[in-house]
This record gives sequence, C-alpha cells and structure tokens, in this order.
Amino acid sequence: MPATQTAPADDPYRALRMLREQGPVHRLEDWDAWLVVSHAEALGVLTGACWSADPGRSPRAAERLGLTGPGGQLIRKAVLFTDPPEHARLRDALGGYLTPRSVSAYRHRITAIVDAALRGHEPGEPIRVMEEIAYPVPLAVICELLDAGTEMAGRLRQETPSMTAMLDPLATPEAMEAGAAAAMGLMLDLVPLAAERSALRGSDLLSALLGRGPAGAGLEADDAIVMALLLLVAGHETTANLIGNAVIVLHDHPDLARNLRANPDLVGPAVEEVLRFEAPVQLTARVAVGDLPVAGAPVKGGEQVFVAIGAANRDPAVFADPDRIDIGRAHQRHLSFGHGAHFCAGAALARAEGQEVIRRLLRLDPPLEDQELRVRRARSATFRRVDELELIPVSRRRNPA
Repeated sequence: MPATQTAPADDPYRALRMLREQGPVHRLEDWDAWLVVSHAEALGVLTGACWSADPGRSPRAAERLGLTGPGGQLIRKAVLFTDPPEHARLRDALGGYLTPRSVSAYRHRITAIVDAALRGHEPGEPIRVMEEIAYPVPLAVICELLDAGTEMAGRLRQETPSMTAMLDPLATPEAMEAGAAAAMGLMLDLVPLAAERSALRGSDLLSALLGRGPAGAGLEADDAIVMALLLLVAGHETTANLIGNAVIVLHDHPDLARNLRANPDLVGPAVEEVLRFEAPVQLTARVAVGDLPVAGAPVKGGEQVFVAIGAANRDPAVFADPDRIDIGRAHQRHLSFGHGAHFCAGAALARAEGQEVIRRLLRLDPPLEDQELRVRRARSATFRRVDELELIPVSRRRNPA
C-alpha cells in the first residue's frame, strides 16, 4: 500500500501530499480498497448516505477483523461500527454526558487531575510526557466519569496498545489476534461492574448507559459494556496522542509557545490547529453499500474506502499554506473528529483535556520550548502515535554513554 507503508512515521505528510497532487482517490490493490486523500471527497464519504461504518459489510474487512465469530459480533455492536438507526440509539444512551456543557461543568476536575499528575515534578527535572501526563490524565478522567476504579485504569493502560491494533490496517495477524483477546478480556472485566451498576443506581456514565443514571436512555448489558469499553479506550488513547503532538508542535514553534503563555485565551484555537496539523486519528474507513463512483473512481459495493484524515486536513483547496501552523485561521474545518453522524462523541472532552494540559505545561520552568525534546514515534497507518516523549532541561542532558 504505497500511501501508508512507505510514509515515514516522523513525517507522513510529504507522501500524502504527493498522492493528493496525483489525484483525490487511489486504488489499494493489495486490500481491494480505495484511499481518499482530498478534503472534498473525504467529507462526501464521511457524510454520504451510501456509505456504511460497519466493516462487516465488506467481505475482505470482515475476514481480516474476524467478525464472523461471537467476539466479532460484539465488536460490531460498537457505536463506531454501526449505522442509523442503531447508531442513533447507542449515541442517545449517552444522554447529557460528554456534551460541551457537561464537560464545561466538569473542567475543574480535569484541571485538578492535570495538577495532580505534575504535583511531584521538581523544576529542572525531566518529564516523560507520555508516561506521566498524556496517558494518565485522560485515563483518569474517563475512569472517573465511568467510576471504573484504579484497577481497571491499570488494565486499560496495559491492554489498550494491543486493542488499537484492530483499527490499524498495517497490523499483523498476530497483532490482530492479540487485540481481539485484549478486548474480550477487558469486556469480561466490565461484566461485574455493569452488574453492580444495574443493581445500584449511580450518577456515573456507566449507570447512565444502563438506564440507571439520571439521564440514561438505557442499554442492554452487552451494549453498555461495549460502549463503556470504547469510551475507555478511545477516551485516553487518542487524547494522549493529541497531547503528545501538541507538545511537539509547541516545542518546534517557540514563538507560538511564547504567544500562548502571554495570551492564554488562545490555547483553544491552538489546540484546534494542532488537531488539524497533527490529527491523532489519521485514517478511518467506510464501506460502499452499492456501486458508487468517487471522483471518477469505480468503487464497487462491499469495497472499503479509507479516508486519510491527515491528508484531508492539509488540503490546500481548503487550508491556505496547510503545512504551516496558524492559530488565526478564520475557519476550522478539520476532520480530526470525523464529521456527520459519526462525529466523535468525546470531542468536547478531548478538547478540554488538551487545553488544560497545555495551559499547565506552559508554566514549566524552564519553558518547554527551551528544553531538549526526545521523541520516538510508532509506525501506524491509523494513529499519529507518540510512543515516547521526554522534555529534558538543557542543564540535565544525559551523557549518551
């Protein structure tokens, strides 16, 4: 697959730009699928009624994901893979949770969790950003919302990397099997928790999903467990990479970091621009429900179309000078949270977490842009993943030996 297999992890955008210049849609022969790299076609696929989010509609995808067995049927219950009207039923179960208003009311807790993550940090000490902040903060937030406990948080931190392989077209069959096993194990861990909330009403999100909270529409236990697992995994994996990429952008653009420090009200627009510039989720998929040409490409029913969000977000037809960070862009039309019915349910929460972490990191001494940055990325077609990220004050640089 030339579009992703040859794209380097440190900068895939040059390869994507070259593809877009050749055309908006490209055939992926090895996958019996297509790749969309322009904003207009991406928007059409994400919002069109003739496209399904259910990978089970594609024989090739169903085989690869192992959707024919019992575990596969549970996976297909995830809101991420459902179409209307089932999709609307699952989304409605979230009630008033995760809306911009509810997240705003919860922001004080997000701030407290961010502060707690850095409480033991001494000025001048190195910070392992991913291990100490980027993963722990969103994980603590979503576990608190679901009242899932510290043991579940630990299990999630351990198993999530395996599970995300199920969304990555580059994952090996062995990685796919490990991901499915991790998902099944975590769902089993959630069974007693769901049973407890079914018997004892709470004010947490899991109780709401089960119809035992103040706003929940009520789901069957298996639906609620799958939804809770998706929220737990997506609620920290993608946000962790948003935070990691934001730190890299601020470090590489010291004028931006200084501007935000002087003008903290600009942190919101800055996070939006980081989302456009370095989308945490780089690839998403839909299945054509019938023969459907896309920009002249003869897409057949049952074929998958992969939408390259990272490419669409840098389409010069929509974003002037797209390879430049500009927090003053008049219109933010990035697709990093998707679009249409499948717009990310946790977008408001991810934005708030990213903003609060950035505000806190801008208070570091010495300033983050003046520190050495060590980065290691993971190779993934789906995620703009940061595996390791360390801020090291210049005076504390380690001896390479």
